[in-house]
Amino acid sequence: MQPSARFPWKSEYTVGNESIDEQHRTLLELAGLLHMAVAAGQGYKIIQNAFAALVKYTEEHFSDEEQFWIDAKSAVVEKHKRLHRQITEELLALRFEGPYGVVFCTPNELTNWVEHRLIVHFIEEDQGVYRSLTPNIKRKRASA
Repeated sequence: MQPSARFPWKSEYTVGNESIDEQHRTLLELAGLLHMAVAAGQGYKIIQNAFAALVKYTEEHFSDEEQFWIDAKSAVVEKHKRLHRQITEELLALRFEGPYGVVFCTPNELTNWVEHRLIVHFIEEDQGVYRSLTPNIKRKRASA
């Protein structure tokens, strides 16, 4: 997948785990594809496919990330799961049934979700949880 021109990856988003960071990059790329489709006024099927891909990958990523926190014995797993559910519900709300059929978000609404929910989650939540685990991860490696 090509880097997203709309939502480019920045070093400040880095969590510190290669797998999680790669998944975060993919989320931004998928959001960028959806943004392009909506902004260009693409047909329903193209927008629906882009939206479905973003939703599916978001759910897969959150599941992988939660399992990582469980395996690392993080104390904040349940809080993180709740945040993930909220973010997913907000994403799903960007597509809804209107009186004349399915309605998708505007490019600005998608940008708002990506910049104020998804990216903020990377920086404020994921980085914090990973930093709190880093001493434990280093101790486990040293004792192995």
